Amino acid sequence: MKETIDAAFSMINIIPTVLLILILIYWLTVIVGVFNVDSFDIDADADVDIDVDVEADIDMSAADSILWVNSALAFFNLGKIPFMLLLSFFALSLWVISMLMNYHLNNESVLLSLVYLIPNVFVSAFITKLITSPFVKLFAKAESDIESNRKLTGKMCLVTLSATHNKMGQAEIKIEGSSFIINVMSTEEKYSLRKGDSCLVIDYIPEKKIYLIEPYKN
Repeated sequence: MKETIDAAFSMINIIPTVLLILILIYWLTVIVGVFNVDSFDIDADADVDIDVDVEADIDMSAADSILWVNSALAFFNLGKIPFMLLLSFFALSLWVISMLMNYHLNNESVLLSLVYLIPNVFVSAFITKLITSPFVKLFAKAESDIESNRKLTGKMCLVTLSATHNKMGQAEIKIEGSSFIINVMSTEEKYSLRKGDSCLVIDYIPEKKIYLIEPYKN
């Protein structure tokens, strides 16, 4: 154990070790509630505006470059799952490979360890893609569910269980002959919703899976 710790904090492994420690600190702060999982989320998509009248060739070249970068990032699942989850697997892979590579090659040179770090980055990126691929469908489904729930905003509902701004109740929504029961709370403290009240769905809170509604006024 002592040898592993000494090797981890040696100069030849210090970069992957520091990165891994920062990741561990982040997840500890998530556990205690300082950050949330999406705090450092990154969107791999980019909006590209091309001016076809001025320097069209240059703009097209820049656009192609940006699209290529986006495709490369998307290939490694960036933007498809939370960035910090992706970075966590990458940092762990980078650290393990660095430790094993420098140990088995009997490397003690800091300069050589930096050279080894280059192929390590690429190998770790592919390992991260392999490990995180099962998560892509999971997060895609979760995002789809959230979007579906948001589409209910603006719909009419009938309160079936009384609710206030601080107390959760239930309401019924009828769409194309189908009936849905949703968890609800009123949008403001002044609204006290009773069974049988006709209300309007105003917003959806995905973290709590609760809809905010208020009395419908003709």
